[in-house]
Amino acid sequence: MKKVTSFLTNNIAITILILMIIVATILDRSFLAPANLFNVFNQNSIKGIMAIGMTFLILNGYFDMSLCTLVSLTAALSCGLQNQIGIFGAVLVSLLVGAVVGVINGTLVAYVGINGFVVTLATMLGCRGLAYIYPNEKSIVAPNMNFLKFGIGKVGPLSYISILYLILMVAAWFVLRFTNHGRNTYAAGGNAQASANAGIDVKKTIFINFVICGVGSALGGILYAASLGSSSPALGWPDMHMLVIAACVLGGAKLSGGYGNLWFSLVGVMILGIVINIMSITGAAPWVSTFCTGAIMIAVLIADKLITDARNAEALKAAEEAFNKGK
Repeated sequence: MKKVTSFLTNNIAITILILMIIVATILDRSFLAPANLFNVFNQNSIKGIMAIGMTFLILNGYFDMSLCTLVSLTAALSCGLQNQIGIFGAVLVSLLVGAVVGVINGTLVAYVGINGFVVTLATMLGCRGLAYIYPNEKSIVAPNMNFLKFGIGKVGPLSYISILYLILMVAAWFVLRFTNHGRNTYAAGGNAQASANAGIDVKKTIFINFVICGVGSALGGILYAASLGSSSPALGWPDMHMLVIAACVLGGAKLSGGYGNLWFSLVGVMILGIVINIMSITGAAPWVSTFCTGAIMIAVLIADKLITDARNAEALKAAEEAFNKGK
């Protein structure tokens, strides 16, 4: 029992997820039906895909405000360019646009030294303008049905998008766990100066992670367009980036950098999905789920702070005792 209690205390995201499942089950006994659980996962997989890129960035102590409007811009491009260059061409151009935005953000933050919040806020506004200019302030319907088929297609209970999410999760976990870039990402986020002194190219690491986040955001826009069969200038606005950041934070990532877990970001995504599901069950207004998400985030951050302080106090006490014994 002590091991279970210790695990839940040290993994607040898991505890919150269990509590959310209990609440949802009380409100609707059919919540735990496998079909409904798969449905929650499928509905939130696109946010999960974008959370992968955001996690790389948060591990460096940054986040990307431009995600929300990059989603709407790339959704429009992936639909609007299909008649000219086909599905694959439209998707490739959209991903390249995401990469370009990531390059701009990464260059200005890592190499020029401009504040990351200000830079990504600027590119957020720029992408928002382009998201309205390109489609002439209108929605664009995807002309090719194969695009929509991928967006809504399934293999068994899992959607194609969910399968893609799981594949990308494994690939990203491998990068963070077994490659130099992954190790450099954690090191640079934990202590940038010490990492630079150890020979790590901190600027390059941050730059690459901005590009990864930009491509992930663009992929999110493409997948939203595929699942809806159309784009809208308002897609992703105004708070998509905050939901993705919230998923990462709920999963335990620290905005100060150096600490985070991709698989726990999946837990954060599921927490958000269950909150939305509970709001649907109760018939609450959409803004209520936003309030609940904020309240849960505050609770998680407070609990994490209290646990961290308690651990530090215990470590300090142990060190003092060891020092006194050595006298």
